[in-house]
Amino acid sequence: MPMSTAFIPAEDRLDLSFHGDLDLTLSEDVCQVFASIPTSLQTCIMDLTGLERVFDSGIALLWMLNERLQQIGATVVVLSDHPEIQQRIPRVMSNVLSVTPQDSPNSIRASIPPHLASL
Repeated sequence: MPMSTAFIPAEDRLDLSFHGDLDLTLSEDVCQVFASIPTSLQTCIMDLTGLERVFDSGIALLWMLNERLQQIGATVVVLSDHPEIQQRIPRVMSNVLSVTPQDSPNSIRASIPPHLASL
């Protein structure tokens, strides 16, 4: 499943997890979410740690979704350990809080000193 959603009514929070490729194959799922976002939503967490490849069309879908979330005043948090996403998301979604999960393989590798990485 390329995208999974979970709405937590008690917290007015929407969790979105993306897997595989971030591209137009997600457009139907993203549009369904877009159409059903409650106006009381406070927080949206987009987990992008499961992505393998990122395309411009996928970034555009995230931008569209983020625009709607901004309109209703929701806080948007993006979880990503993908270097390309970490570079591109702030350019197109300036209101987003970007977080690298501590248990991410990329963040673990980055925290290992270079002289120990080959051991």
